[in-house]
Amino acid sequence: MDSTKGMLFAVVIGIALLSALAAWVIPEPPQRAVVSMDRLDVVVLPFANSSSWAGAGDTVGARTQARLVQAPGIEVYSRAEIDALLGEQVISGIGFLDPDTAARIGSLTGVARLVGGMVYSVQFVEHDTTICDAWEDGECVTFIAAIERSVRLLAQIYVMDAMTGRIETVIDSAGEEVTVTRMGTRFLGADELIAAAADAVAADVASTLTDTYTRELRYGVYSTVEPKRSGYVGREETSRFYSSGGPSRANLVIHCTRVKIDDEMSIIWLDGESQVIREVADVVRQGEWRLYSLDVAGLAAGRYAVIGFLNGVKAFEKPFAVEP
Repeated sequence: MDSTKGMLFAVVIGIALLSALAAWVIPEPPQRAVVSMDRLDVVVLPFANSSSWAGAGDTVGARTQARLVQAPGIEVYSRAEIDALLGEQVISGIGFLDPDTAARIGSLTGVARLVGGMVYSVQFVEHDTTICDAWEDGECVTFIAAIERSVRLLAQIYVMDAMTGRIETVIDSAGEEVTVTRMGTRFLGADELIAAAADAVAADVASTLTDTYTRELRYGVYSTVEPKRSGYVGREETSRFYSSGGPSRANLVIHCTRVKIDDEMSIIWLDGESQVIREVADVVRQGEWRLYSLDVAGLAAGRYAVIGFLNGVKAFEKPFAVEP
């Protein structure tokens, strides 16, 4: 088989695989709801550092705060804000906070969680290796000398209830970063590698907090819905329905992308006066799809809404209109 025929064959196989994947995958509804099951007002404490690398604790703390700021459902207070609320500086390079100080911070500021910890090891390794310098027909024909450098950062992070001083979660995390450069290339130091490894630890912390304290739903309201395997595909997402002569059924599709076993869901359909038209109580699990519908035929023209609650916490509200 020549290269042209081989390329055409690969393209055909690729198209077939993409078509099969499209037929298998259920598209996610467009709207996203992240629901905090508990208050997630947090402050990131200074990280202690018992490693041989100066500044590693500060780097992990800064990267952790940056990650949590970007995480949905989490409100992050800076240490400066906490000190301003307390009227003095009580947070310094402490690593692990004693329960009495934690409870004092919580009672005076209203912060719900404290995140802190310690970097206890930073391992830097370098060794000689080779990299490919020239390729022919998909194979390397020329190797050249290179140096591989790696950093492995080990940290232990805790999440503490700021009202009681009780440690709720402990995370043992390892962040790694590797780079390979041509022999003789100037090496500017390990700081970038340490920063990347610290970011991996920070991502682990953010993921643990969102998984532990929040839930996530994807949802959309459609005029028509088709079942697909274990889920539903919404067609014609809309916020406008008709009591006669048009789409007369509002279909709410929900995908439970991150929930716990036997979480309770309530769906409430309201009219423009906030009067309940229909209410559905349900129990959901991770990965499940749900379809809730409202027949709008005969309803008065006006504004309506559907509201979703998860374990009694409001997850979303989607307004829509009914026209004659």
